[in-house]
Amino acid sequence: MILTLSLSPALSRKRRALRYYECVSTAKTACFFSHEDRAQLQKEQYSIQDIRILHDLGYNVTIATSFSEIPWGCDLYFSWWASGSILPLIKARLSGKPIIVVAGGNDSMFYRDSLSGIPAGYLATPWYKKLAARLSLRFSTVVLVVSRFMLDDVRTLGARAPIAVPNSVDTSAFRPSDVHRSHVTTIFNLYDHVVGIKRGEVFLRSVPIVLKAFPQQTFVVIGDKGNAYDRLRTLASDLGIAASVDFVGAMQNADVVLWLQRSKIYVQISDTETFGMVVAEALSCATPVLVSRTGAIPELVGNHAVFVDHNDPQSVAAGIVGLLAKTEQERHAIGAQARARIVEHFSYEKRRAAIQQVIEDLSSPETRRDPLRGSA
Repeated sequence: MILTLSLSPALSRKRRALRYYECVSTAKTACFFSHEDRAQLQKEQYSIQDIRILHDLGYNVTIATSFSEIPWGCDLYFSWWASGSILPLIKARLSGKPIIVVAGGNDSMFYRDSLSGIPAGYLATPWYKKLAARLSLRFSTVVLVVSRFMLDDVRTLGARAPIAVPNSVDTSAFRPSDVHRSHVTTIFNLYDHVVGIKRGEVFLRSVPIVLKAFPQQTFVVIGDKGNAYDRLRTLASDLGIAASVDFVGAMQNADVVLWLQRSKIYVQISDTETFGMVVAEALSCATPVLVSRTGAIPELVGNHAVFVDHNDPQSVAAGIVGLLAKTEQERHAIGAQARARIVEHFSYEKRRAAIQQVIEDLSSPETRRDPLRGSA
């Protein structure tokens, strides 16, 4: 099995012809597409795991992040994000091949901020991205969503029979450790639009309240130091918590595991989530989590989390203090039960089996369907 990385952003006609020949002449070829930056793509667990799944299912996989990199005539096209999937949809349809589109983000959700009412996600995208999302969802062979929470909205956007297949966690990598746990950790990229959704300022405003009860507690914020970094660092200074909060920046997946293993609590108080990947990873590391009751998060965590009002620093602080007040043994027991839920419902093996079944159904006359013609 070969994993082919298409690294050049601009391919010559000769190279495109060679790649077309490769796809049409080699058994079981697949193109994995995402319009994200290639460096970012290689960091994201959703892409790492789905590429691995295709590889494990016997496909020679070409990774593409632009239209020119997408081969013609592959046996299967597998694309993430609704609006960007219009690009592989074109080549899949003209090649007469199936395409699976994963609608995994807010670009296919009718979302408004719970406080301000400001539209975001699909509602805030320009008209051409709205059109691209609708066309991709309407004319793809199969639409997958990463949570049941997403089903109604993608149906409204034109998906005919979307299938909920949750994201997965590599539970062998994201696992508990015997290292000492000391931090309260949260993860989000420090860009204005992300900070708003993740309620980064609410998290920081909860810290001085927590410090009144646990003055030695340390807090860690992991994520790219984007255009909101200076503002948040200034806020931490104004709140008198600069010595207690460490903005550690972005890091590799292996390092994220180490931080989660060293955390007493993981906090994610997003205004919405289509799944909650890092929440699942924290639970897999047996780290107790404190979350908002929004989006797909309740579906993910079940009763293995502390729920708070994500718009209220007092509520967030009370939740953190409640977990810190528990003994180490009590937090260990909470974490162990949470990990068992991830292993049972959200493991890599579960997602691989579900995607394998979807692909097998594509070749079955009883289950195959073509949105251009209706069911077979």
